[in-house]
Amino acid sequence: MPPDRLTGFQIRGGSIAVHRADCPTGERMRGAGRGPVQLDWAPEAATGRAAGPPAGFRVTLQAEALNRPGLLADLTAAMSATGLDIVSAVVEPPEELRVRHTYTVELPDAGTLPVVMRAMLRVSGVYDVRRPGLEAPRPPRLRPHPRAGHPALGPKHR
Repeated sequence: MPPDRLTGFQIRGGSIAVHRADCPTGERMRGAGRGPVQLDWAPEAATGRAAGPPAGFRVTLQAEALNRPGLLADLTAAMSATGLDIVSAVVEPPEELRVRHTYTVELPDAGTLPVVMRAMLRVSGVYDVRRPGLEAPRPPRLRPHPRAGHPALGPKHR
């Protein structure tokens, strides 16, 4: 999915298996001694304006939500309204009222991804939507501010 960084590995029959650069499967292939093939997106791929029939972009999305009746129907309706095709859906059993939905979808163009993710977040009970394997950067860890009079600061600060 543009603009993800890509890598490829030659497989049987002269084909190239394409993976995101941070994909665990690609890492295993590299670890098994397969040499990577450098790939990049064609300029028209980012805009979805390729010559010929549109191919679409296949993407996996995960939604974390508070479980409730009708959640699956509401999520799939919100996603379908954006013009994508749902290829597969997996709903994990709820844990402590939380549930994870994983969808593989085919988008008509790269610009549809943020639209779909926002539509999913607007569904009641959904509190997170992400692409698996693409973790958000963590904020820096903060240290507590030293307080005057704290025994660890010594007599000068008491």
